[in-house]
Amino acid sequence: MISIRVPCSSANIGPGFDVIGLALSIWLELRVTVGEHTSQPARYNCRVTYEGLGEDSVDLEPDRNLITQTALYVLRCHGMKIFPEGTHVHIVNPIPLGRGLGSSGAAVVAGVALASEVAELSLSKDRILDFCLMIERHPDNVAAALYGGFVGSYLKELNPEDMKRKEIPLAEVLPAPQGGEDTGLTPPIPPHDIGKHIRFPWARDIKCIAIIPDFEVSTAKARKVLPASYEKADVIYNLQRVALLTTALGQSPPNADMIYDGMQDKVHQPYRKGLIPGLTEILRSVTPDKNPGLLGICLSGAGPTILALATNNFDDIANHLISQFKKESITCDWRLLEPAYDGLTVKYESVDTKVKGGMTYADAGVSIDSGNELVRSIKAAVASTRRPGADAEIGGFGGALDLAAAGYSEPPVLIQAIDGVGTKLRIAFAMNDFSTVGIDLVAMNVNDLVVQGAEPLTFMDYYACSQLDVPDAVRFIEGVAKGCIESGCALVGGETAEMPGMYQEKEFDAAGAATGAIKKGQKILPDKDSMQPGDVLLGLPSSGVHSNGFSLVRKILEREGLDFTDKAPWDDSKNVGDSLLTPTRIYVKPLLAAVKQDLLLGMAHITGGGLDDNIPRMLPKHLAAELDVGSWSVPQVLKWLKKTGSVTDKEFARTWNTGLGMVIVVKTENAQGALQVLSDAGETPVQIGKVVKNEGEGVILRGLEHWG
Repeated sequence: MISIRVPCSSANIGPGFDVIGLALSIWLELRVTVGEHTSQPARYNCRVTYEGLGEDSVDLEPDRNLITQTALYVLRCHGMKIFPEGTHVHIVNPIPLGRGLGSSGAAVVAGVALASEVAELSLSKDRILDFCLMIERHPDNVAAALYGGFVGSYLKELNPEDMKRKEIPLAEVLPAPQGGEDTGLTPPIPPHDIGKHIRFPWARDIKCIAIIPDFEVSTAKARKVLPASYEKADVIYNLQRVALLTTALGQSPPNADMIYDGMQDKVHQPYRKGLIPGLTEILRSVTPDKNPGLLGICLSGAGPTILALATNNFDDIANHLISQFKKESITCDWRLLEPAYDGLTVKYESVDTKVKGGMTYADAGVSIDSGNELVRSIKAAVASTRRPGADAEIGGFGGALDLAAAGYSEPPVLIQAIDGVGTKLRIAFAMNDFSTVGIDLVAMNVNDLVVQGAEPLTFMDYYACSQLDVPDAVRFIEGVAKGCIESGCALVGGETAEMPGMYQEKEFDAAGAATGAIKKGQKILPDKDSMQPGDVLLGLPSSGVHSNGFSLVRKILEREGLDFTDKAPWDDSKNVGDSLLTPTRIYVKPLLAAVKQDLLLGMAHITGGGLDDNIPRMLPKHLAAELDVGSWSVPQVLKWLKKTGSVTDKEFARTWNTGLGMVIVVKTENAQGALQVLSDAGETPVQIGKVVKNEGEGVILRGLEHWG
């Protein structure tokens, strides 16, 4: 059985009209089986059953139900007129219909995912978004439901003629079926990347109170009351507020005044007063001053649901709002919701009946089906890393690399590296955010390759957990794929290991291995024989802590009583966890540009052991590095950690990178050329010191008062 889950969403948050959406913790679920045997054939090979809200009004014909109608459109775009034989789609829907909680957006996302799974199309989430936006023209709801969390989005211009085609379903006209007809023609296939999105931070202490009135407002009806044009002052009013709101909602502790003011709107909510009795008075009846814990309030989507953001006092705020609706003779339900960070998830579950006494691998806590689901879910992300010589296809027993196709006509020298992410994963667990640690894993490996002058060609990862959580693993591997794209190597395979009892709950560990190559005749760096006193040292800046020293980071935070969700003392715009999850920088492409021009003598990747341990690794024993610590900037997070933890200069230089992710040796006459090449490649190199005779200390730090 295939289980497809999509969260509901709230759009038009405050002034964010068709701009920002928030996925919320009520999930539409499809339970799908293929190959079901029935006595009577079903239309389009699809039997639809339903349980949940609006049960009496939901059409169960596959070409009239929005979910299966959407799936049929996607199938037709891929040359298929019907579902695979014996398809049964059971819909479980707790999302209130027509209440402004994204029921149609969730249905469209679920429908595209349904087609992708039953037809084995392996659509990536970005490609799913393209199909969704042909049907549901408002990217805020769709992007939030698809990607999860707090999302900003926009829709590119589409061909007006395509938009009139009868073959495309229309989500806005629910519940009346319209569009999606099979005219015998090939439907308009969406272009790639017609929608763009970005995920904003959301402070973990902000919850959502949804006040759900007992009546519906259709999207089409709500749109009709909007004017064709707006006053310039009203548009500016909204733009000013939405510019602040997306940042304010990610700050912890939240600023109630800024959020409440930032959620005011003059573009859509005022025009819906007639559709929702007492709307203006209800929205004005609660303020942070009158209702402790309240942050802001707005209409959710087209309405009539009211969404109140708060940190506490949830019952009192909800009861007050319900009493306001009661004055208009409207009864309401209310729910306390949280952001749904995973968005669309797909799981494959076994439906086999167990024979009494028969044991399976799943009984021991290892799910072969989940492993297979993960492979299906990540194929598109992995394929995006393909490069000449490596097709980046997974599912076999090993990853292949054709060196000749990769550009190596003669046997090269192969360089290999292996590394992990370390205890930085602890922060990812706490924040439930695995989108960046995959980049860290790649960075720790490919940066080690490039310091030897090698071009990274392939990467493989190892992911070990207690029980495989497919959405978490997908987010992690999508990060790995991003790191591979940034460094130019192909993700050619990996290993996922479920080991119940070895890890706790959702914890996992990850490691990776990279292979690179150096062309025949090219120097393998460091070129220690060519180094001499007077050679120049250059540095490339780090993005922060990178991936080392996190055990000490956590100790300092613990001593200060700081949670990962607290506002970062070193950065008012982020919380502690999000700031610390900033990924390790990947230096491959700028450094390879300098290597190709034979400008570098050696490089040191500043990882565990800091400056003190890593710089001597690229120098001959008779030479040392003399650095002027005032010549580069130390990131604010590292300054704060040093000061707050009372970390000595010596310990600072051997625990963290101090602001330098890479240190480079060049000849004096090549210094200017190297600086120029690195700058042209997008780096910001600085001259940080020189090579000197070793008199007993491998790294000499001058100007330590700058660290004081």
